[in-house]
Amino acid sequence: MAEALQKPIASPAPAAPATAAIAAANASNRPQLTDNQFQKFATIIYDLSGMRFEANKSYFMASKLDNRAQALGLKGFDDYLKHLESPSGRTEYGFLVDEITINETFFFRHEPQLQYFREKILTPLLAARRAQRAPKFRIWSAASSTGDELYTLALMLKDMGQFGKDLQFELIGTDICHDAVEKARAGVYRKYNVRNIPPALLQQFFTHGTEATTNSETWTIKPEIKSLCSFREDNMLDSNRTTLLGKFDIIFCRNVLIYFDEKSKEKAITNLANNLHDDGFILLGHSENVYSQRHIIRPDKTHSAAIAYTKAPPGTPKY
Repeated sequence: MAEALQKPIASPAPAAPATAAIAAANASNRPQLTDNQFQKFATIIYDLSGMRFEANKSYFMASKLDNRAQALGLKGFDDYLKHLESPSGRTEYGFLVDEITINETFFFRHEPQLQYFREKILTPLLAARRAQRAPKFRIWSAASSTGDELYTLALMLKDMGQFGKDLQFELIGTDICHDAVEKARAGVYRKYNVRNIPPALLQQFFTHGTEATTNSETWTIKPEIKSLCSFREDNMLDSNRTTLLGKFDIIFCRNVLIYFDEKSKEKAITNLANNLHDDGFILLGHSENVYSQRHIIRPDKTHSAAIAYTKAPPGTPKY
């Protein structure tokens, strides 16, 4: 066996130059941004969405921008940039944001966090609101993508038997991406999105079907759940528009702030806090770091398993 391992393996060697040539050809055919183009597009995207793209995302950005340039019949990145900077280019802003936004989501994402939230935050807060004789209980899924998160919360409340009692629920999802909002309103999902839904809930509240064009399986959420949720386009960095949403008892904003720089993050968190009742909770994702914004919100150490935050006390200094 030792001798066999020591013998040189010669047969794959001739393929290496061909493999390298193919890889080089593929790389050369990929759309590429110059440093100057990247910086200009990155600035436009940042101004529109608050998302900061670093240079290591140049290939990702180039492929997305190339899709939009081709859709408009433009020859290349310079023409697309001129279009965006022209007065008529404003109509393209929404399509650009839709193309560049990352909408990776699914039902019952980070289930342990949701389970803790249900038992230790949601249940006691609902009891408190009933004791206060509050008329409404409001939940906001900020950056709700295709609606998976908000529908998850609706399914959770349905499973808890909360609807039809003495509290009126209002569940609102917002996203900057028009396409994502339209998909949320449609409520049609693939197997990947629904894989974590408990089988009993999936069977009761979804209709299983097949998409005619692709012959792929789909699960469509039933009107009984769909009617509990509303979706709208909104930029969470827009203070005026977010203020119009009103106050909420619970705000979910998971796996979004990781795409913001410190300036955008502070603005977003300020808007979230301004829309939160004084005794409400904001739930963030596992990867979010809001240490620099602890003068706005602070981690609730009692509910750290839920990654829950509450408003910082008034007058908390900025460190």
